[in-house]
Amino acid sequence: MDSIIQFFQNFGQYCLNAKDSLGYCLLMPPATLAAIWLLTFVILKIINRENLKTVFQIHRSVIIGSLIVATILVAIICYYWSKNTFAENKAELAFIISLTTAFFVPIVSLLLLRNHWSKHKVNNIVNQPISAEQARNNIPVINKAFNKNKLFYLLPLIGFLFLLFSLNSGKNLISIVFDNSVSMDLNAATNALTKTFDKLNDNNEIIFTNLNNVVSDKEDTKIFKDILAIKQSKKIKIGANYAYNTPKEAGLNFQSTILEGEGSPICEAIWKMWLFTKETKANNEYKNKLLIVITDGDENYADINSLQQNTKFFYEDAEFAEYYAPENTYIVDYSQNSTGIVIKKFDENGAIIYPAVTSVDDYLSALDDALLSFQNNIYLIAWTIAICVIFTLIGLCITPKKITI
Repeated sequence: MDSIIQFFQNFGQYCLNAKDSLGYCLLMPPATLAAIWLLTFVILKIINRENLKTVFQIHRSVIIGSLIVATILVAIICYYWSKNTFAENKAELAFIISLTTAFFVPIVSLLLLRNHWSKHKVNNIVNQPISAEQARNNIPVINKAFNKNKLFYLLPLIGFLFLLFSLNSGKNLISIVFDNSVSMDLNAATNALTKTFDKLNDNNEIIFTNLNNVVSDKEDTKIFKDILAIKQSKKIKIGANYAYNTPKEAGLNFQSTILEGEGSPICEAIWKMWLFTKETKANNEYKNKLLIVITDGDENYADINSLQQNTKFFYEDAEFAEYYAPENTYIVDYSQNSTGIVIKKFDENGAIIYPAVTSVDDYLSALDDALLSFQNNIYLIAWTIAICVIFTLIGLCITPKKITI
């Protein structure tokens, strides 16, 4: 039941997103009709059967042309879906309308063609026989020709073969640094992360880093450059790194790794995550790499003055800047009153900041935006299948009228 509700809710979301792709919605349906008209003209020139007159040939060409266009649209939808293009280009509604149009046209053409199946109109689609016997012999021929048009409803199945591109979608790496200090609402954040992991496909690997092992009798605050000078993750005492091969594995295990602690050595945790990534993932090829830092930004282990003076922040390190580019870095800010120094520095360097406060919905919204290009909405394929199945069944149910000679 939940899946059915979600199925229709997604269509509502496509309608809401249509304002971001208004051009597609205005241009694609007319372009679909234009493509059908063009293909009809071409098919009329290619296919010619002398015993069937022009009216039949026109309707047959319209049916074939429409279903070829439908096949192309299905292929485009499946290909773009497999590449997750719709995550950023909100054109789902335009494609659904165009696909519906491409399937609706042959239904109309079949119904119009069916109206010629009468004693007085049959001469519009087949040469008038000399005798009643010849007329009776022609009836099975034109009935067979009518039903053969329906075979072209198999064409859209070819379009679904483009879903095979999703089998080679590549691996993504999502690195999450999670501030589990006492100032954080752990329940809201962990619940949001669990729901987020459930939405991700298995081609996403997760590195989860928290602030475990923080002690109250901390060492002297570190100059920021001294943190960047550390070259091995084991030399940073605080923080714990966990690598998960799939989001499902992360969802089942990450909560058990979190211990509420004192203090927020966020910079050390981020750097430890980066060193751990280099040590364990250096030989892996990833299609996309994303860094998400969930924090209130109130660093109290690194020297604040050294942070303020270092304008490039972590991006001073060329490898880090290339691996986790600012445009692929998302900071979920749960500070309620002010923004901490870490968030401010990421913001100055071009990272994307999401004010999440403490509610689960705010966290989910921020995480969904951050992981937009990593999530495939299976309901778009469900809508595509539903449109194909419904209109195919309608088309198959249209049969020729019985002609009595």
